[in-house]
Amino acid sequence: MRYAQVLGSAAAIAGYAFAQEGEVQSTVVYDAETKISYSSYTDSKTGMTFGVALPKNVTDPYDAIIRITAPVANQWVGFAWGGTMVWNPLSVAWPNGQSGTTSARFAFGIGLPQGYDQAEHTYLKGTKTNSTHWTVNALCKGCTGWRNNEDTRYALNGTGTTQFAWAYGLSAVEDPARNDSAFNVHEAYGKWIHSMEAARIDNFDSLVKINLLTAPVATPSTAPTTIVTSVAPSATAKPAAPDAIPASCSGAGSPVFPGNLAAGWKATKIAGGLTSPRSIQFDSAGNMLVVQSGKGISYHKIGMDGCVTSTKMLLSQNNLNHGLAMSPDGKTLYASSMTQVYSWLYDAAAATLGTRTVIVTGMVNGGSHLTRTLALAPQNANLLVVSHGSNANIDTDASDPKTGRAIIKVFDLTKVPSGGYTYASSGYNAGYGQRNEVGICFDKNNMLWGVENSGDDFKRNGKDIHQNNPGEKINYLGDVTKPNDQWYGYPTCFTVWQPSDFTDKTFKVGDWFVQTPTTSMNDDTCTQKATAPKLTLFPHSAPIDCKFDVDSTTMYITYHGSWNRAPVTGFKLVAIQFKLGADGNYTPVEPLTSTSAAKDIFYNPAVEKCAGNGPSFSSGCFRPAGLAWDSQGRLFMTSDTSSNGEVWILGFDSLTIFATRLPRAVLFQPLRDLQAINLTSIFLLLVLIIICCALKIDRAQHLSLNHVSARLGYSANEGRHLMTSVFRGIERPLHFARVAYKNGGPAIIDTIEEATKVRWVSKQR
Repeated sequence: MRYAQVLGSAAAIAGYAFAQEGEVQSTVVYDAETKISYSSYTDSKTGMTFGVALPKNVTDPYDAIIRITAPVANQWVGFAWGGTMVWNPLSVAWPNGQSGTTSARFAFGIGLPQGYDQAEHTYLKGTKTNSTHWTVNALCKGCTGWRNNEDTRYALNGTGTTQFAWAYGLSAVEDPARNDSAFNVHEAYGKWIHSMEAARIDNFDSLVKINLLTAPVATPSTAPTTIVTSVAPSATAKPAAPDAIPASCSGAGSPVFPGNLAAGWKATKIAGGLTSPRSIQFDSAGNMLVVQSGKGISYHKIGMDGCVTSTKMLLSQNNLNHGLAMSPDGKTLYASSMTQVYSWLYDAAAATLGTRTVIVTGMVNGGSHLTRTLALAPQNANLLVVSHGSNANIDTDASDPKTGRAIIKVFDLTKVPSGGYTYASSGYNAGYGQRNEVGICFDKNNMLWGVENSGDDFKRNGKDIHQNNPGEKINYLGDVTKPNDQWYGYPTCFTVWQPSDFTDKTFKVGDWFVQTPTTSMNDDTCTQKATAPKLTLFPHSAPIDCKFDVDSTTMYITYHGSWNRAPVTGFKLVAIQFKLGADGNYTPVEPLTSTSAAKDIFYNPAVEKCAGNGPSFSSGCFRPAGLAWDSQGRLFMTSDTSSNGEVWILGFDSLTIFATRLPRAVLFQPLRDLQAINLTSIFLLLVLIIICCALKIDRAQHLSLNHVSARLGYSANEGRHLMTSVFRGIERPLHFARVAYKNGGPAIIDTIEEATKVRWVSKQR
């Protein structure tokens, strides 16, 4: 659940690209200490002052001096060079002992602004802190020009006027001495019109030279970490020893934050140091591609053990922020920015891309929800599905699908017009009225599902109900080869999670409600007109990806985490059981009225200490984001903390690793819990074990298991997982009977229990 005006440090005013209008509010101020004349603006309410000085020659690219002065109560201050807190360089500064620290940042979406390696600050004289105020004075290279969210170069007009913006926070940054420190949500923000012409001064270069700080002005314990504040790249991970789910991966580093796992599960960090990693895609050669929001797409070779053996940037393009998809033949890659969808020809072996093509354009530039999720229809790879969120918490105009907001659309890749489709007016609908359907996934029947981030700050007839309402949703969207013009409720109809919060009417979990009922739009109207979800999820969890297992008996969902709830919630990976209904369609096992369908798989040990609106590191939590299965049935997950993002590999430990991927299997319940076991399945499993032992078949071989595996209902790939588990737990081979088909007799249970006591195959063999 996201709403730009209150979330995510200085980036919280994302999308508010202020118009450059009104009178100039800056004046020329001369500083006697540095002998620099600044075009300066003071905000009377906050007592903050912002000064800018430019060279006479302002041909792009050109440098600038930025001087920020603020009361000591303001623990950090952000200066937006483009007048908005996303998609332009930010100079973020804070006091540091008797000195100050500044950091080049860039917010590519809603969240903590990332370190920006295309700009750097060099401290100048005047950087200091006293009992009432602090000042940071610095030369900035790379602040006056940048690549915007259309991936084109933009530069400030150094001879005219421009819109600048500020934001500040009252809570201290995580570590004042570090320019990569995290900081918390802003207290306020503002904007003004600034004269760039008045900022141009004579002798710019010589004034910079005589004012350079050659050493920190503060004490060693509180000095800036460096004089130049550029961001260094992270190291590449190294290979690790083979294992199905490795105990560790060399070069990946220790987990940044602790995590807990459900019984039988294992999770290992395979990569770290990433920049806001989001979606994952495996190519035809088994390489892992990861969207790093605000950076591009990274390419990771994966060893047999699941660890990363080498890493490189496949594509550096900072407007890519989430969406990623691959054609079934592995030869075309798709990725999205806030406003466009692109494609490239792709060579998996060479790890190279061809020329970029625009597939879809015209998506909303700004607003509260900036990601555009992509998927290709499994039954027709020429159909590209693109999800687009709303423009605000309650985006009233999105009730009309023609706005192209709060909607999922489908585009035919065989008919892409020159310049690409225009999102709002092209393609056809796969459902509309979904507030922010970030996670979309296909089941085994090739039917589309989505997980929806619902609304914030809710009231019912003026009564606050936001803590535990409305629920997030799992929506069934169906066959994307056909238009779906069903309305899924937003921006009017929402689902109840905690009925006791409603005092004017009796509700059940999953019922529709509106915030302020009227005769023309009320709860009953929603029931009559809106398509109900299949399941309601815990409010404010922020589900942002979903993936079914191979037989669609489980949907895995990442909960990115809340900001609009105290204590916070989410920050975990959950699993929801599905079944095949009488109509041949998959559906959740639990009813719509359930509040216990989502089972925790990988979660933070103290979620109440997490902070969805706070700094990525002082929040003390990992943040699940993207999910993907590799060809071996292992689940990979990103954690998109801004500057030290991680990738994890998950699965069941030892014998259970293949269990979730087997059709009609049970998850290693105690033997007495099984209601039925098939004798034939058990016999074939035993024969398989004996043959492989006798022939001394290596555990890493693919084996010739197609026939036997097929008899058991397994694919060859699953058969290989079976053999891996056999050789890892050979002393207890009959435990595989726990995943046999449930169509035999319960009398076999005693036989199995007795057999497991016999160590009839040596551990050494």
